[in-house]
Amino acid sequence: VAPDISNMIPARLTGKPFWELYLFDNPSLSDAYMGAVRKFGFDAWYLYGKLRGTRQDMGTATDSAYDIGGFSVHPDLVQRTLVDDRPAKYVEEVVIETPLGKLDSQTIYFPDNSPWPSVGLIKDPVVDWPRLRWLMGDEWSFPTSLPDYDVVGDLGVYAISLDLPVDWWIRQRDQGDEMALYDFADRPDLMDEIMEFYFQYSLARIKACIAARPDEVVFQGSRSSLSLISPTIYRRYNLPWIKALTKLTKEAGLVAHQHTCGRSWKLVEMNYAETDLDVMEPLEPPPGGDVDLALAKQRFGDKFCLKGNVNTFVTMLGPTEEVEAAARKCIDDAAAGGGYILSTGDQCGRDTPDANIYKLVEVAERYGRYQ
Repeated sequence: VAPDISNMIPARLTGKPFWELYLFDNPSLSDAYMGAVRKFGFDAWYLYGKLRGTRQDMGTATDSAYDIGGFSVHPDLVQRTLVDDRPAKYVEEVVIETPLGKLDSQTIYFPDNSPWPSVGLIKDPVVDWPRLRWLMGDEWSFPTSLPDYDVVGDLGVYAISLDLPVDWWIRQRDQGDEMALYDFADRPDLMDEIMEFYFQYSLARIKACIAARPDEVVFQGSRSSLSLISPTIYRRYNLPWIKALTKLTKEAGLVAHQHTCGRSWKLVEMNYAETDLDVMEPLEPPPGGDVDLALAKQRFGDKFCLKGNVNTFVTMLGPTEEVEAAARKCIDDAAAGGGYILSTGDQCGRDTPDANIYKLVEVAERYGRYQ
């Protein structure tokens, strides 16, 4: 049992303004998460593992460096300005200098919510992509070990995350989702170039993961949901990437796990038929998603470990009795023969009652044991 509480609930439980974790590392989000794991007694899904690449000619990555989806910009190139607008917010402005011109971004940090990237690095892809391309370089260095691996121990699994290609581009793009969709429609040749670059970087990073040996690699694909993009975009940009990287993980005996929320049934079908993925989650049910867990178990359970399906914005915010009923149904639908992890259909919201998380654990312990 491993409900997704990767951000908001651990931050809330500290009793501190959220910016203390996200901006000042006081405590770190990873420490807050492990505190929540111990409080509730569920199995950890530790998504904070660090394996950042840097340009091979610019030295080793540091925790203080600006991160671009697993790539650390050398701190000498970065200028940060922090605007204190308490009690409402902090605003962090970042300027990165390149020989081709500057890149800049802005993030807003709130007292009671997750950070919001209000300005992305890429405003005009034709102008800004060459700058980002120069910044990341052509050859990369990665750490050879996982310095925080022992913080999880046998409480759960330690993961290194990689963005799916569509997600990686949306993260860089100013006005994210909306403008990225225009890019895919209006600039297919440029997007092919950008996605090929990211593919080569990802190949280097997955090989570093294989060498470092986390418990699993997680392909983060929230923005690759069919609630946002089309199956055509997914098949063109994400599927070849997943096929290539999971071929390597399978050969190396490393677990590959994909997170894509929202409407994902057709993506589960594609990944089942054409990739070597091991785990699919969070299998979000209606109304936010379109996954029938019992049918997924029947169709895909011989290959995939299935994880999730308890609704986060209806069930997990509702009466505890409904959480119990939903959790029991998930176990009935998918636990037979193994290969199911009781979890939520995406991240639990900040105001999810503690009692509902305890209830998931209770149901798993009382009703989910194999005889």
